[in-house]
Amino acid sequence: MASHNGAKYLQEQLDSFLYQTRQPDELVVSDDCSSDATLEILEDFRQKAPFDVRIYRNKVNLGYIDNFEKVLSLCKGDIIFLSDQDDVWFCEKVKTMAAMMTKHPEIFVLQADMVLADEDMNPSSYSQLGNILALGQSQNSFVTGCGTVLRKEWLDIALPINSDLVAHDSWLHRLAIPLGVRALHVEKLQYYRRHGDNASNWLASRPARMTELDALLSHGFGDASKGWSNELERVKATLIRIKERTDNLDAMGLGDSKAKAISVLTHHLNSLNDRIQVVTLSRLKRFPRVLEMWMRGSYGHFAGWKSAVKDILRP
Repeated sequence: MASHNGAKYLQEQLDSFLYQTRQPDELVVSDDCSSDATLEILEDFRQKAPFDVRIYRNKVNLGYIDNFEKVLSLCKGDIIFLSDQDDVWFCEKVKTMAAMMTKHPEIFVLQADMVLADEDMNPSSYSQLGNILALGQSQNSFVTGCGTVLRKEWLDIALPINSDLVAHDSWLHRLAIPLGVRALHVEKLQYYRRHGDNASNWLASRPARMTELDALLSHGFGDASKGWSNELERVKATLIRIKERTDNLDAMGLGDSKAKAISVLTHHLNSLNDRIQVVTLSRLKRFPRVLEMWMRGSYGHFAGWKSAVKDILRP
């Protein structure tokens, strides 16, 4: 757990650890210079918890990404659950996800679905995964740190995190997805509290009904070149890291997966470059280029035909 001024909701999250049918072996917390009662709540919990609770206090504020990197590096267990400070886990979460990781040693990163709730923890009828699919996005878009579980050895691949480019949870999954070692657990295993101070305000996280129209209105038909350029840098960083960790991946039995991932990521880079270039053309000249990109499978990395149509129609 990475904490920072979380006193308002922290106790409910901590209590949900106590209610687990399979309690954690340890809770490791890195506090990022909290100025409220967060540390007092954590210390009180440490005194009464039936498992080891280790609390680390940062001397300077690291920010949530670097703070998560720090706390991940301090965990001792073979299976690590990421936790925010403001949610509530269902009592079967640890048991269910630990069992799935044990049953499937080929999975290194696991993501569970979550019920979206308001700040008072009133649950909605919507889930994070449900909203993502309703927006027309793929399951690969489902990345949320507080629902993530990973094997400790995955940190040999993922750390350090380039916090200038990508968030900690996105980085963990970005590396795992092209390697084929990320899986989803579609059962809802926690409440995901949404309030005004969340670090992430992703459209799919809103506790409300989502449609593909919402996605269109959110992204529109405007110039997306900056977003594509940023994504290009993130994909480059992912590709570089996988190449850098060749020996680790081979030792983990992922040599064949590594080669496939490099191929997929290279194609993704080329597709991003294609989109950046095609929108510089006049609409009349775009159509044959977009058709050519479609035939090469470039839009398979995006929203398929919808992305192709948008590229033709953009100003």
